[in-house]
Amino acid sequence: MSSPEKSRNILVVEDEWLIALDLRMLVEEEGHVVIGPASTVAGALEMIEAHAIDAAFLDIALGAEKSFPVAEKLKSLNVPLTFVSAYARSDIPEKFHEYNLLPKPLSSALFRQQLLKMLR
Repeated sequence: MSSPEKSRNILVVEDEWLIALDLRMLVEEEGHVVIGPASTVAGALEMIEAHAIDAAFLDIALGAEKSFPVAEKLKSLNVPLTFVSAYARSDIPEKFHEYNLLPKPLSSALFRQQLLKMLR
């Protein structure tokens, strides 16, 4: 386990429970606190209202809905976020192209690298 100078709140938005569990473990191994995982847009928005979020990992497809309203809210709060999805960059609205897109399945090394980048 890494020893970050300060534990941060990392929002995880993922509707597939096995992937959500993997992301939770990766965040906790880095010494941070997982907010979520949220499996719906409404659940994620509630978590954003209830917690200070330092960074977020968002799956794009959450069942029949997309996580873009969550991305919009995080963007308005200047919270760094990364999309984690099998979707292509062309599937993401242009206003979110500034954010990284990591492919599924996500390797632990790539996850750690992106988390460090977001928390700088």
